[in-house]
Amino acid sequence: MNEPSILTFTLTYAATLTVAALMFLGQVIAFTVMLALAGTAKFLTHAARVITRRRHRS
Repeated sequence: MNEPSILTFTLTYAATLTVAALMFLGQVIAFTVMLALAGTAKFLTHAARVITRRRHRS
């Protein structure tokens, strides 16, 4: 049977890798959301500029 210290080290290492993977996944999701928000904001500002240009020309 394994020694308790080796088991503790293994579980700690696995938990550390799991937390690191979850943090990485969270950063990827946050970056994707930020890109989507930036794209939406750019689209809305462009649409607003087009609408205001048409009103000024009329």
